Amino acid sequence: MIARLLASLLFAATLALPGWALAKDGPPGPDGLPTTDAKHGWHFFGSEQHVDTLFFDLREVTPAARRQFEADEWTVFQVHVRDDDIALVVTRWKQIHHPLIWLFMGKTMARCMVELSNAGVGRTRVSFRAELASHHKLEGNPMLPAAKKAYAKAARNWSRDVITDLTERRRVQDGPSVGHREPAVR
Repeated sequence: MIARLLASLLFAATLALPGWALAKDGPPGPDGLPTTDAKHGWHFFGSEQHVDTLFFDLREVTPAARRQFEADEWTVFQVHVRDDDIALVVTRWKQIHHPLIWLFMGKTMARCMVELSNAGVGRTRVSFRAELASHHKLEGNPMLPAAKKAYAKAARNWSRDVITDLTERRRVQDGPSVGHREPAVR
């Protein structure tokens, strides 16, 4: 009963919002962002950077960044590595499927970018940021503070998961610790 009432209210609210969800998008471009006409162009909002230093080499972090995006169900669009000094990993745009986002922001797309740079022997500086795209201006939108909070949590979780992946791979690669001996099998 309540679910039907909420669904009816969302539908009625959508009809009351002039043109919000009615923008016609074309097919997605190579980066996943649908083409659109000039009347309903995309408005972009870039997040603040989440910067961290990982105690792993850039050549280890770059594939781990890609693996983590794929584990989080993102499609990687580009990976650029330059001179073992700098790398960039960019996901394709994908639509955010959430009823409140759709109601207050209209069709909203998101993508993530990670800039990696060598920060010395065995260290990599990671700069994670996300972008939102909507047919409506996002500045001053009532959902923006919640979106920023969700982004900050997602960036921390992504970094944590990359570190976990790299630590586990290093542990497997190094094998049992030097002081640890397996009991002899007789």
